[in-house]
Amino acid sequence: MSNSSSSNAAEGYKQSSLSVQKVVGEKFIQTDVSPQAGDAILDLGCGTGELSAYLAELVGPEGKVLGVDPDKERVLLAQQSFGEVKNLSFVEGSASNFPGIESKSYDIVFSSQVLHWIPDKQEVFKNMFESLKSGGKIAARYIENLPSFVVSAYKELNPENTERLCEMFHGEERATIEQYCSSAGFHIIKSYDLLSTQLVFQNIDSLLKWIWSLLHGVFDPELASEERLQRYYPYASRNGKPPFDFRGIKEETGVCHLIAVKL
Repeated sequence: MSNSSSSNAAEGYKQSSLSVQKVVGEKFIQTDVSPQAGDAILDLGCGTGELSAYLAELVGPEGKVLGVDPDKERVLLAQQSFGEVKNLSFVEGSASNFPGIESKSYDIVFSSQVLHWIPDKQEVFKNMFESLKSGGKIAARYIENLPSFVVSAYKELNPENTERLCEMFHGEERATIEQYCSSAGFHIIKSYDLLSTQLVFQNIDSLLKWIWSLLHGVFDPELASEERLQRYYPYASRNGKPPFDFRGIKEETGVCHLIAVKL
């Protein structure tokens, strides 16, 4: 992908995050993560940094937050957006390569919508465990399976890219994730499914842009011809008209929250 395409995807992801991931992520932080003043937090898979900035605000000037993401353009955008926040920094990295790995220096490892993109989850939990202080915790929000409206978008709107898109996803059932977590040495405090997704799109363009930005630009909205859209509408709306509201649809469940402690 060209640099301009990567930058556009990062910006698109940022705009989508403001209305989707930022809202639910902040609620997760408020209800389950509960960071304390002075905490050192690693935001693993920080994207464009909106939730990292929120965490930095909560831990205060005595705390610090480090955001790590493998997407260079997202990291650059985060640095540009929040460069003036003194207790917040961003670096390019991954779940197997981040500052402080195995250092036992973090109070919290936070991860929102990331685990399902990582193939080797045993390694992820091992690295998180060894990077936390005694008594530190992980707080992860992830999905077990891709929502059917996203899978349908691949198949109906981007059949040329469906195989590649599906290969990017590595979701596993909550019980399996819990096994990885416990095997790494964590004591699980909370692990539960949410009742529904909370996604609403005001028009088809915003829906397509969200899917495009979420997948680093691999999904191509330009391939979504009018003919293909007509086939897709039954998945996206009951009558093919906006808003495209996926809240409370039973088949769209699969979002999970996990809180665990290193004793």
